[in-house]
Order: sequence, then C-alpha cells, then structure tokens
Amino acid sequence: MTLQDFSYIGGGLAGLAGLIAALIAYFQLGGLRKSVKYSNLMAIFNIEFELNRRKERLANIRTEILKEINGRDSTKLSTEEKNLLEIRNSYKKEAMEDYLNAFDRLSYFILKGKLEEDDFRLEFRDMLFDTIESDKEDFFGTGSRYRNMKKLYEKWKDK
Repeated sequence: MTLQDFSYIGGGLAGLAGLIAALIAYFQLGGLRKSVKYSNLMAIFNIEFELNRRKERLANIRTEILKEINGRDSTKLSTEEKNLLEIRNSYKKEAMEDYLNAFDRLSYFILKGKLEEDDFRLEFRDMLFDTIESDKEDFFGTGSRYRNMKKLYEKWKDK
C-alpha cells in the first residue's frame, strides 16, 4: 500500500464521519423542533388554564355576593352586610382585572400570530364577545388597558 492509498482511505473515513455527524445533527434538530413545539403547546395550555382559573374565581365571588344578598334589595341590608358586600365587590373587581389581564395576554399572542387564530377563534370567540359586550364597569372604554382584546374583538366581529 502506498501513501496515496492511505490518503484515500483517510479521506473516505473522514467523509463517512462527517456524514454520520450530519445525520446525528439532523435528528437532534428534529428532536429540538418537537421539543419547542411541545413547549409552545404547554405555554398555550398554561394560558388557557390560567384564564379558566381566573374566570372560575370571578364566578365564585359573584356566587358569594348573591348568597349574601339572597335576593334582597340593598335598602333591606344591614350596615354590616353592606360593608361585607363592598369588600366582596372590591375582590370581584380585582378578580375581573386578573381575568382580563390573562385574556388580553392570550389576545396579544393570537394577534401577533404566535398562536393559531382559527383554533382559538372557535374556542374563545363567544367568551371574548360575552366579556366585552357585558362590560358594565367600563373596562373597555377609551384608554382601556385591554387594547388587544378590543382589537381581537373587532377583527373577529367581521368573521
């Protein structure tokens, strides 16, 4: 065997090693893509879970308020009951703001194309419309902090 033969064998082995390294990198990149995809899905599920958790908290506070007044007119409530209702109403407002913050964040991700709009429109359109259209506390008036929800509402209203 000549020196040239060793050179060919060495070049072939180096090429084979390079091909193997490229295949390993390709499969690792595929795994990384799957990992990022699953990570995004988990982030979406966390946003949905948080949104529903906050909505549930809001519903529980409303239920407590209704139990407290038990259908009575505000003039028939004692001073202590009125004070208790005032405190619960502040909790309700805080819970509503928490809920709207989570919903606005979700709306931002949808508007920026980070989440599939069609999938989320099917699931959250009615919730978005109910939230905005039943706003009695003027959360969505001029200068609203929930601009993304308003933009998404306008966008989905036409569809």
